[in-house]
Amino acid sequence: MSHYNTLANRWNVSDRSNDYSNLVVPTGNNSEAVHRWFHFKEAYSWALLARLIKDSASSPVSRISLLDPFLGSGTTLVSALMLARDHNLSLDAIGIERNPVIHCVAEAKIMAAQLGCSLLNHIELQQESFWREYKRIMRRPRVLTSPSATLNNAEYFHPSHVRSLLGLSRACDVLEDHRVRTLFLACIAAAVEPSAKLRRDGRALRYVPAKSVAAPIDSFRAVLQRCISDLTQLSPLSGDVAVSVMRNDAREVQNVVPERSREWIVFSPPYPNNIDYTEVYKIEAWALELYGNSLEMKAQRLSTLRSHPSVLFPEKYNYQENPATRREIELLINPILAAVPEDRYQRGRKQVIVGYVDDMLSVLTNLRRVAAQNCSCAIVVGNSVHGSGESRYVIAADLVLSRLAELAGWAVEEIRVARNLRRRAADVDHLRESVIILRR
Repeated sequence: MSHYNTLANRWNVSDRSNDYSNLVVPTGNNSEAVHRWFHFKEAYSWALLARLIKDSASSPVSRISLLDPFLGSGTTLVSALMLARDHNLSLDAIGIERNPVIHCVAEAKIMAAQLGCSLLNHIELQQESFWREYKRIMRRPRVLTSPSATLNNAEYFHPSHVRSLLGLSRACDVLEDHRVRTLFLACIAAAVEPSAKLRRDGRALRYVPAKSVAAPIDSFRAVLQRCISDLTQLSPLSGDVAVSVMRNDAREVQNVVPERSREWIVFSPPYPNNIDYTEVYKIEAWALELYGNSLEMKAQRLSTLRSHPSVLFPEKYNYQENPATRREIELLINPILAAVPEDRYQRGRKQVIVGYVDDMLSVLTNLRRVAAQNCSCAIVVGNSVHGSGESRYVIAADLVLSRLAELAGWAVEEIRVARNLRRRAADVDHLRESVIILRR
């Protein structure tokens, strides 16, 4: 598309695949302490943060003031804590995550990475009461139930597995130490998918009839033992280290992060595609009883970034309130909207483009408010192809976000192309994953 070529000419777009191709995917996370506790398919590598600092620092780093407004499972902040431990750095880090399951997992990992082996004694003191409560719950004649149609589908979950998962979750109520309770809930979350005939596959949960499943209690014990093994190897972090994990909205970051306080902002937002993370991680949420009913789950879906067409979001766009901003946004998105084919998906696809642009402009505008002078901001984002045949079109999120960043007052320093995604559509241009480097 000539529109994208014109946009790309505004900035330094460089091929950095030799440096970044293995860093924008979760390379090595399954074998790294703490990072390996929960399989978060959408994560980037534990080594990305160190590479970004290496590529940007003109002098040795002794302090990191960091924000990740789309925290996910906590990779950025866990990596920062490991760097602080290994290099004796001071750290002031904040993470924000909207999804309740992923927030729970991130909170547990970040807390554990900071406390290290000092957490082991607390686990030991609480374990006995937990297992006693679990056995008491499982001895009850009353059936443990969930309002989730997915958990109640016997093709997906054996009823005894649902009962065990709910029993594990409810047994956490006796854990008086919030840190231990958070860790145990994260371990239960990691045990959910292995116990189901379901698999997270790209944009959805897939039913896999031939999948071998494990008993939840066995999976939970295995994950907990992995946690204990990792904690044994980690000394507690002392000194100048402050870390906060918030369940909040990246579009309102200025309400929870002090102005001009962040020297580093590193994140990967949802891409404009068909992935509804509320849906993808719903079985963990229901197993942990984070939703009381379907209306609460729907409210969670409606509160997320408008990056997918799975729900009908309100058609209210803040950028339209300012005539000058509206003109610039229309120049940016009208050629993309014009490429959307006229079919039954047209309305939803157009809403994704407009809603995503509106939300990400809010994110980037408010991030600039909390960024310190000369702050480095790194955004990992993938471009996506939609439609089929001759009706295919690309949403080049790296170029769109770069232009939105300019409108929000950032300087676009570089677009580092990390890897091409041509295996999905070999003849489609701009199909890639990139790291956008911004400067305040």
